[in-house]
Amino acid sequence: MQDQSSLPTLVLIHGLFSSPLEFALVSQILRSRGVRFEFLEIPGYTLADRRRPTSWRDWLQAASAALDARYGPDEPIVLGGLCVGGALAAALATSVAAQARPQRVCGVAMLSPTFEYDGWSLTPWRHLRRLGYALGLSRWITIREREPFGIKNPKIRKWVVREFEASDLSSIGPSRLPLWGLRESERLHAHVRPLLRALPVPLLVLHAREDEIASVAGVERWTSALGSSARLIVLEHSYHMITIDNDRQRVAHELADFVGAPKNARGVPRPVAPVSKLAQHVA
Repeated sequence: MQDQSSLPTLVLIHGLFSSPLEFALVSQILRSRGVRFEFLEIPGYTLADRRRPTSWRDWLQAASAALDARYGPDEPIVLGGLCVGGALAAALATSVAAQARPQRVCGVAMLSPTFEYDGWSLTPWRHLRRLGYALGLSRWITIREREPFGIKNPKIRKWVVREFEASDLSSIGPSRLPLWGLRESERLHAHVRPLLRALPVPLLVLHAREDEIASVAGVERWTSALGSSARLIVLEHSYHMITIDNDRQRVAHELADFVGAPKNARGVPRPVAPVSKLAQHVA
């Protein structure tokens, strides 16, 4: 059995302008498998002031600084991220490799990556976003989150609806996203897509077949050409928020397997995971 102390730390990056609470429901299984996991909070990205535009390059620079502040140059880590966080994880991995520190990042896990916004819930009006970009209106336009909120499980979805009724923020992030944030996420993905072929570490991609934001066909287009270095796992019982939805247990176990945790491991990693009211409600 592999010594758990030799396993890399799993560093998770949440979705756009959200928080680590997106991983609250997978934390218990990661802990039971003895996975050391932590969350990267990024200034200008984590629960950001959405009225003050920042660029994807700002996010990447802040993420790199946060990584350097927390981990030593030779401390092995696996980078993972949900939605836009997955793109940041991939960009960070290539940046670390460019700094001649290949031993630092051991793998990248992209959860529900949005290589293209082409999911089944998006209306034809989504194409007008590019007009907003071109006219410089992205700073003043916001996009409201709407049902199904990336969640197929009706019980969990109702809980998120109640969270939004009480606050602008929920376990899945803010109720509105600024158009400029969407624009920057697309620029980030345009930066990352060509880098995937040169990604120097194994890549794990988890994506729901019924993802309403980004189709699995779009993800397959970008991962099929990567060969044996990439593994795509299609989930059958969730929408976009796979860390919260019906497949959350499988997501947690796939992440634990990717890190190299033994199947029957038991342990308590550092630090204690955030516990949301949603996690308490579902548990």
